[in-house]
Amino acid sequence: METEFDPLTTAHIDLQIEEEFPKIQLEAEKFELWFQPVYDLTTGVILHNEVLVRWRDEQGNLRQPQELFIALQNTQLLSQLDRIIVEKSISILSNQTNVTLSINLSNDIFDDQEFLPQLHTWLAQYKVAPKRLYFEIEEEILFHKQSLVFPFITELQMMGCYVAIDNFTGKFFPLLQLQELPIKMIKLHRSFALKPVSSEKKQLATAISYSSRAFQIQTVLKGIDDNLSLKLANDVGVKGVQGYSLSRPQNKPKTLGLVGLFIIKIISILILLYIVKSLLGIDIFPEHHLWDIIVEFFQSLFDGK
Repeated sequence: METEFDPLTTAHIDLQIEEEFPKIQLEAEKFELWFQPVYDLTTGVILHNEVLVRWRDEQGNLRQPQELFIALQNTQLLSQLDRIIVEKSISILSNQTNVTLSINLSNDIFDDQEFLPQLHTWLAQYKVAPKRLYFEIEEEILFHKQSLVFPFITELQMMGCYVAIDNFTGKFFPLLQLQELPIKMIKLHRSFALKPVSSEKKQLATAISYSSRAFQIQTVLKGIDDNLSLKLANDVGVKGVQGYSLSRPQNKPKTLGLVGLFIIKIISILILLYIVKSLLGIDIFPEHHLWDIIVEFFQSLFDGK
């Protein structure tokens, strides 16, 4: 389980990180990629896994991303970290052909003139199709740095990669302007899922969702932490959902959708019942062998019963 971020520890962490700055550029292995899936709300299949970065301190403890980014601010090393994350992600894609990943980019990457040519080289080197990569850019950054970001994301699109606007609130871009942006996906700010949800907030989320759909842009609601927020996602009409109640971050990309996980849970329960029956001599299904029930369950799935 991930620990809560404590801003009171940041000063101490800053000092530790600053001492390690000369080494960071040479120690890509210090950073670990973790993943959280985004699910299709209708089918339960995984649309993609979002890449989350972690790093381990000298004691081997896994540290939180907020600590890392605060420590690296104003150090000119965020674009270096972007490069590490992107190459590691592409390497994973080369070994797992059924996975699609999304990567958050920092503000500094748009000033890095070498990044896009390097990205093209990595995709060719690892033989990865560009369409298996989403790059997430904050709505506020996109708005305030349009002269830098728009050419950047246009080139990403021409390369074949997808672009997503992260933490979208609707404050910076009119909904009609969405059709002019070279984007594939919008990820709504998690405040849309915070309870209690006002009627105004729900109406805005619905308007964003349906406008995006009209422009063939997928919408994802983040911060799904319980059944109420999942119901909200269904009510406002988003395409995808992401949150702790669906899946916590883990150190490998998930490939099994919600339906597959449900099937595994059913089978596990049946196997547990079989073990109880064998140990206690209890005939749970007197007219059927338990393994026959499992076989019939799978047949009903594939026969469409």
